[in-house]
Amino acid sequence: MQNLKIKNLNFLLITFHLLLATSFFGCATYPRRKETKEAVFLTEKTFRLGRTDYVYLRDLCRVYDLAWEWDVLGERLTLYREGLKVSLALGSSFALLNEQIIDLKDKLRIHNNEIAVPFSLSLEMAKIIFPPPRVISGIYKIRRVVIDPGHGGRDPGAIGPGGIKEKDVVLEIAKRLKNFLENMGIEVILTRERDRFVSLWRRTHLANTKRADLFISIHANSSRYRQASGLEIYYLSDRMDESSKALARLENAVLEFEEGQFFTENTALAATLWDIVQTQNRAQALRLAKHIEDCVGMMEDLDKRGVKGANFYVLRGANMPAILIETGFISNLMESRRLADPAYSQKLAEAIGRGILAYKEEYEKTDGFTR
Repeated sequence: MQNLKIKNLNFLLITFHLLLATSFFGCATYPRRKETKEAVFLTEKTFRLGRTDYVYLRDLCRVYDLAWEWDVLGERLTLYREGLKVSLALGSSFALLNEQIIDLKDKLRIHNNEIAVPFSLSLEMAKIIFPPPRVISGIYKIRRVVIDPGHGGRDPGAIGPGGIKEKDVVLEIAKRLKNFLENMGIEVILTRERDRFVSLWRRTHLANTKRADLFISIHANSSRYRQASGLEIYYLSDRMDESSKALARLENAVLEFEEGQFFTENTALAATLWDIVQTQNRAQALRLAKHIEDCVGMMEDLDKRGVKGANFYVLRGANMPAILIETGFISNLMESRRLADPAYSQKLAEAIGRGILAYKEEYEKTDGFTR
């Protein structure tokens, strides 16, 4: 109990000192130096905490000529200089380095009343601040895509007239899309290649561990109104109309098939940092959705219902731009027959694939939309 009181007191003292250095906007700033000729690595300044090498924030800033801001309320640290911006959160091992997520293998901490940063961040920053003489081009590339055929196994998804099941229809489209993209030189990974159940968190977890550049979930819609038809594309958003809310509830219903506790790795990233990542991914997902919408729009006899935002569980954990495509209404007799037709599935898969290629071209031409 005594140790707990001391720790709480230390935390209050740290917060008080940070508040004294805080501007009216809640940020403390370390003054930048004009030049630095100090060594790139901070080996003489490092110290061990457990099995990890750490460096104090003040030393890191001196060596790399960094300015820094500390968000007292959000407990978030931002480091920046020309061409570099790093965001970290207290207690998290993840950092956002120039819009790229990196795992520092250990957490940002408070040690001896100072901010301590894992030394591994220094190595990552050095790659950007002091690049090798020969600049390697092609950093912004779309090389790997994870395609997620919705449902599967004990979860049939929506069931249409004549017993047509969503899980079968979307698997066929996903396989054809995979073949199309692979023929164009893109590596494609399916979250399932046969009729088996895959929990929602495992789908995005696979995309994250494989470091996919895009995540695309394929589904088929359903409605009590049997005349409803058309293709819709969704990106992750809390801003939803009533139709999007109803669809999100329908697709999220698969959670009842989940067993045990959900995987929680993604929640290790502090919420504030995660919001930054998702804002970037959401903007790129919207661009991707628009490209696919344009290409699918060239198909005849297909209603286009537009691009919308919805809170689909399967999209929440993705570390990359992620969209969900409702390829049509399986509850509509005519549309369910088309979706079950191999020739139509091929045509639809190619249209979606061309949309992905159009996004890829724009993304790579503009260096990840940075110019």
